[in-house]
Amino acid sequence: MMNSTQDPAVRDASGNVYTSEERDGAHDSFLQVKKGSVLLTRMESITTYKNQHGQRRSGTQDQSNTLVSANDMCALEEWPSHARRNREQLHDEAGGQKKKGRGVLKGFKASKKRFANGSAKLNIAFSEKLGGTVGMNYRSFKDDVVVIMKRKLPLIGVRRWSDIHPTIHRLIVADMIDRWDLEDTPDTEEKVLTIAKERYRGWRSTLSSTYKAYKTDAARLANLPEDLQPEEWEWMIEYFGTDLKFQERSQKNTDNRKKQKTKHRIGSKSYSQVSFEKRNPETGEEPHCITLWELTHTKNGTWSNTESHDVYDKACEEVKNKETETQGPLSDE
Repeated sequence: MMNSTQDPAVRDASGNVYTSEERDGAHDSFLQVKKGSVLLTRMESITTYKNQHGQRRSGTQDQSNTLVSANDMCALEEWPSHARRNREQLHDEAGGQKKKGRGVLKGFKASKKRFANGSAKLNIAFSEKLGGTVGMNYRSFKDDVVVIMKRKLPLIGVRRWSDIHPTIHRLIVADMIDRWDLEDTPDTEEKVLTIAKERYRGWRSTLSSTYKAYKTDAARLANLPEDLQPEEWEWMIEYFGTDLKFQERSQKNTDNRKKQKTKHRIGSKSYSQVSFEKRNPETGEEPHCITLWELTHTKNGTWSNTESHDVYDKACEEVKNKETETQGPLSDE
């Protein structure tokens, strides 16, 4: 029988058991991270973690191919859509054919173009209206940002983007200026870091989904995501499982995604690129925001769903009312 003076055991959502003292201690360690306090690159953070924690618990890259039992995994229909599933399982589900992915090839197209161009810097343009990358190199530019971001930014010790010191953020900008025909201005820095921030948060979201796909830490440790070092995955598992603020934020984001009913029909193409492609051929002006909504949520005149059509109708009605009030057409502002 447990002594009344002992801390009661706490079972988290994944079934792992901690004493309340252990859980509070882990939570406090995350609370110690302050905004802009992480002044380490990714490799420096891994080295520091190794020096502080010694032998890791997580598996090697080879061990990450080991299949876990069905009892260790959530049902496949319950897996978050962007979780990284076990590679051997994917291989089997594809009928022995490996499914294609772009992950390991990100940045390759830009490097190929740069080599063909005599290693000269590549050109990139940005939408005057939406600010995103546009033109023939818009995907390559984003891929380059992702490659550099993952090379430079740490996962260990970071709760959110703002924890990373601006000096580390700046390393991404400097590398992009070296590779692309960009001026070193605050505007350039803002555009590059906007992409980097979005993709960094997406990276961590994917890792969180992978964490949720397994029921136990043992199963998670045995299935190391292929773009992580074992020390990083070990730290992320602890963070996902013990940081209360993260868990609250994650649940809130999940609930918000369930409320999102509209659906676009442009695949992976960005709104900025669609707007750029649909410019007025004579004036170069990009389409009105309501027109852009229609372009991105219909196909061959058919709306993606009722909710998307309703948003369009409501926006048109509001514009019509405003124009009646002001007695003139409204700008996109």
